[in-house]
Amino acid sequence: MSVEIRDLCFGYCTRDVLRDVSFSVKEGQILAVLGPNGVGKTTLFRCILGLQHRYSGNIEVDGADAHSLSARELAHRVAYIPQTHGMAFSYSVLDMVLMGTTHNIAMMSVPKARELNAAIAALERMGIANLSNKNFSHLSGGEQQLVLIARALAQSTKILLMDEPTASLDYGNQSLVLRQVRALADGGYTILLSTHNPQHALWYADSVLALFNGTVAAFGPSCKVVNAALIRMLYGVDAKLIETANGPLISPVIEGDS
Repeated sequence: MSVEIRDLCFGYCTRDVLRDVSFSVKEGQILAVLGPNGVGKTTLFRCILGLQHRYSGNIEVDGADAHSLSARELAHRVAYIPQTHGMAFSYSVLDMVLMGTTHNIAMMSVPKARELNAAIAALERMGIANLSNKNFSHLSGGEQQLVLIARALAQSTKILLMDEPTASLDYGNQSLVLRQVRALADGGYTILLSTHNPQHALWYADSVLALFNGTVAAFGPSCKVVNAALIRMLYGVDAKLIETANGPLISPVIEGDS
């Protein structure tokens, strides 16, 4: 499973959002999408998901032109994991994960044994089967994010798009979620995730796509792309990269540092 984008352009009315964006991500890899707010990260995901159609360029999902795929066909190839969010209704964890199987059943039908088994297997893979009967809204932020990932796994796709999966999570839950994401990639999933933390890209991602002013500022292996110059361009922050036994550590430059 792979995603390949060539010369992607998209705009709203007279405002260009994405211009000549090209990159690829292969099976077993995590691509981290970096960039400040409003740079086009969400729009990029919406184009891949088929929610924005009026783009130019080419999007290939598992070798197929995304324009040629129906919504159901695309749902068999790509799953979307949003940020954790509040629920208006009190769904159980199992019911939340079962929602990921709806593209496999006819309208107005109920999940059968196959869908139930897929949901249980997804919960087990994420290590949260013990939460099956819990109320989703009563879980911690980290647990909720793992449930949303399990819902995507139940969709039986191998390409996952994650919109800032660690946003609003505490340090421990960020580590918990990203370790699970890395394990999924190592197990053969293709993962694109947006993040505001370039350190996460260095620790967990294989490659980085940096967007700035709607264009590709940098694309390539994380360890080569993420550097002080890129951080300054994207976020206006001066930083040093300190080499450690576990890889580079980003340290913002504080006034008075020598």
